[in-house]
Amino acid sequence: MAEKNENNEEINLSVLYDDEELVVMTAPNEEELRDILVNILMEGPKTIRQLHSVLSGLASEDKIRRALNMLVEERKVDYDKQGRYFLSDGTITYYEDYEGEYPEEQYLFDGHGF
Repeated sequence: MAEKNENNEEINLSVLYDDEELVVMTAPNEEELRDILVNILMEGPKTIRQLHSVLSGLASEDKIRRALNMLVEERKVDYDKQGRYFLSDGTITYYEDYEGEYPEEQYLFDGHGF
């Protein structure tokens, strides 16, 4: 079932129980969390605080950090000096010298490498 979080973004989770007053869902496992993070980052760069806000009640900040680190190791996600995570094309790495705002086109995801 697709659940909407507080930012009205869809997150697919397994439903354990559903009635008129209550819906009980499972928390995402590590692989599901990585997929959810990739989907969220398709919208643009986000800090861990922003990601935690989107996933509040579903994943702790530690689980989000762990999943992001795995995605960085897999070269699916990179980060900049300001701590924003974004989807990687497999070639762009840490932006060391840039202090200002990044143009939107640097974060566009075209699906290559996934």
